[in-house]
Amino acid sequence: MDSKIIALLTPEGFDERFWDNASKYKTYKKAYEKLEDEYETYFGKRKYSDYNSYRVCRDRRIKKGNNVTQRTDF
Repeated sequence: MDSKIIALLTPEGFDERFWDNASKYKTYKKAYEKLEDEYETYFGKRKYSDYNSYRVCRDRRIKKGNNVTQRTDF
């Protein structure tokens, strides 16, 4: 498997791909859903139950000081 696909298994890798998708789609929710579709293709299940679940988890990581998942270059 490609390292970019394997990176989706980590929260940080998922976040990084989410931010890449965010620049390609009109809404964050659409970017998230496209990423979940990709994740499901490779791993047979969703990583998060829905966008709000993902957002809460991501925001908790950011709040804990893991700024790797936060993009400020928009």
